[in-house]
Amino acid sequence: MNRIIFACALAALTATPGFAADAAKGHDIAAANCARCHVIEKGGAFKQIPPSFQSIAIYRTADDIWQRILSPNPHSNMPDTQWTLTPEQVQDLVAYITSLDVPVKLSP
Repeated sequence: MNRIIFACALAALTATPGFAADAAKGHDIAAANCARCHVIEKGGAFKQIPPSFQSIAIYRTADDIWQRILSPNPHSNMPDTQWTLTPEQVQDLVAYITSLDVPVKLSP
């Protein structure tokens, strides 16, 4: 029974909502919740563990980013954000991350 309730709640949270996302609000959410581990700024260090937001934007789709925020890999140290962020906040965060999808210049 608990699994059914959890599955229904997770399905409701993971469905991409139909409202306009705000990348500026997403930046603020990232600064408050993600910056202690991830590089969140455009042009910051391009790393893989944990990935910088710009590398996430370049290599992942918006749907994949949405899913990974709400259901992170259990072997990562990422917190369970599905219990702390509203669907609107997740959409704003995804909008911010995807706004960083610009080529990076690699130093020689």
